[in-house]
Amino acid sequence: MNVNTNINKIKRIKRNIGKSGIALFLVAGFGFLLVGDANAQYRRDNRQTHRVERIENRNNSRIAVAQGRSDGLREGANAIRKRNRHNPYGEGKFKKATNGYKSRFGNREAYKQFYRQGFLRGYDEAYYRNTRGIRIIRRIR
Repeated sequence: MNVNTNINKIKRIKRNIGKSGIALFLVAGFGFLLVGDANAQYRRDNRQTHRVERIENRNNSRIAVAQGRSDGLREGANAIRKRNRHNPYGEGKFKKATNGYKSRFGNREAYKQFYRQGFLRGYDEAYYRNTRGIRIIRRIR
């Protein structure tokens, strides 16, 4: 009897280990699923944050370019009116390049870069548009 009792105990222990092993495996698997889901959520939130930042940066750069172009148009037209040479780099607004900047736009140096791009476009547009007009008028006379 003693041998049969020991064999039955061993079988019971094996069954219990098997059941607890399966339970442990399921708990561990469920834990990995939760961690994986949390990481996916973090990556999703991170992508959304980066997307929002890219949109804001794009809008801020458009604001800087528009402000620079507006100032460039004005200064280019003034240069023609005063009969000055084409020199957008000598203009004070081009050098400073912070007209219209607000701290919520972020990096000041990036704003300056975009502002100067817009300023050069606007200055050239106004200067050469107006000089062509003056040349045409001179030819007509």
